[in-house]
Amino acid sequence: MLMAGLTLFCLGGCASSSSGGGSSFWNSGSIHELHLLVLPGALKFDQSGATNGFAVRVFASDRSRARGISIRSGKLEILGYDGSPYETNPRSMTPAQIWSYPAASLPPFAISTSLGTGYDLALPWQGPRPQSSRLTLVARLVSASGTSLHSAPGVILNALK
Repeated sequence: MLMAGLTLFCLGGCASSSSGGGSSFWNSGSIHELHLLVLPGALKFDQSGATNGFAVRVFASDRSRARGISIRSGKLEILGYDGSPYETNPRSMTPAQIWSYPAASLPPFAISTSLGTGYDLALPWQGPRPQSSRLTLVARLVSASGTSLHSAPGVILNALK
């Protein structure tokens, strides 16, 4: 039980904000927030022995329920930044990595928990290793019309250096 509590405490939980969508953001009007939980450490995805990625859990929610709901349209993206928005101007930061999941590809990643439906995603880092002391991960949900909804940033120590 203590381990479960410690795990939840260590995960970065985040609320969301929308850009240009308001209450009719999605066709159904039901998704209003994204919540990103970041495992506070790097993972090994191959036999090289080096850490080279992360694991996250994403929940989408609406205003009427406190439980995660399924993402049925749009595209879920996880944006990876080399650095922290607290070290630089977040508006000027460009993602070093983007992991993209169309809604139709999400069911195999779906999990059902006491928090509702969420998505467990393993994110192998591709390309040059980030150099900053911290990494920032943000979940973004993009509708077919291009409107987006973002989670708050999850900042972790860079274990990929």
